Amino acid sequence: MNIPRRRSALVGAATVLALVGVLSGCGDSGSGSAAGTASGGGGDKMTIGVPGIPPIFLNTVMYVGEKQGFFKDRGLDVTLRPLTTGADVGRAVQSGEIQGGIIGTPGAVALRATGGSVVSVMGFPKPTYLLASTDPGVSTCEAVKGKTVAVDAVGAPKALALAGMLKSCGLGPKDVSTINVGGPPTVDALVAGQVKVAVLHPDELATVREKIKPGTKAEEIMTLAGVDPLEHYTVLVAPKNALDGAARAQWVDLVAAIRESVAYMNDPANLKEVAAIASGVTKAPASVTEAALPKFLSLGVWPKSGDGLDRAAIEHTIEGAVAAGNVPKQKAPSYDDMVDPSVFADATGK
Repeated sequence: MNIPRRRSALVGAATVLALVGVLSGCGDSGSGSAAGTASGGGGDKMTIGVPGIPPIFLNTVMYVGEKQGFFKDRGLDVTLRPLTTGADVGRAVQSGEIQGGIIGTPGAVALRATGGSVVSVMGFPKPTYLLASTDPGVSTCEAVKGKTVAVDAVGAPKALALAGMLKSCGLGPKDVSTINVGGPPTVDALVAGQVKVAVLHPDELATVREKIKPGTKAEEIMTLAGVDPLEHYTVLVAPKNALDGAARAQWVDLVAAIRESVAYMNDPANLKEVAAIASGVTKAPASVTEAALPKFLSLGVWPKSGDGLDRAAIEHTIEGAVAAGNVPKQKAPSYDDMVDPSVFADATGK
């Protein structure tokens, strides 16, 4: 594999991670999604967009709801539709092509800033980006200085996540070089020893550990969630007008069902079953998803309590989008513009 090297332009704050399409990772083509017409709240078909073709590990929570019957138990017949990026999901929701979907929080900020009429009803707040190394001499943030790091592309989510992580130890764009690979090629490059430091997701790190030659270790250096607790990852969005009409009941039931999925996933007794569902979604071996799932859970990707829409974190993301020049200050939405907490409150009786 010939990998082009370049000095990285690690620009902007990590809070703009999802503006360029949001979220990358391993997943499924989505051909097995459920289809049908929802029977609750208005009777219209409820199609929910999920990011990634194949869908990313984050979406496991939605597929658990499907496979375990949590949607069906509440009278919902939900189609999960994979779309290439979170930005594509946002556009499809805004156009009315689908009823809702998961998009990156910075993408939701940008959509609202440009007149989009979507609101967030639930959040999956913690980013899954981590920095990993197969070089025993690179085990700290400071040790990354002068090294070459594999990312997806300049200005893309993993490159921006790298910028956020390096900032925590006083390093900047001129302190590292990057190579643009991303996704499975990054895993292959680490396994082959063509690169020794990379930005990964937990399932990618688990894949590296499974494939790497005996005697070589792949170790986590840090996570973006660990160095920037206010970094907000993704949100479940709905059209604002849908929450004022008959479809509101569907959304209350959907959020309640997702909460059941989250509780199911966080029960250690269900680890193998959830890992099997994740494997079906991502097409990764069950051994990989079983190894990666505890890390996703420990990061708090699917929060055990609350709506995942912390005001300070959302406002931090809005401020970051403005600071990076991606959203004009005069058009930046407020927290109250972006979030409707009443749906979650109705779903949980709080």
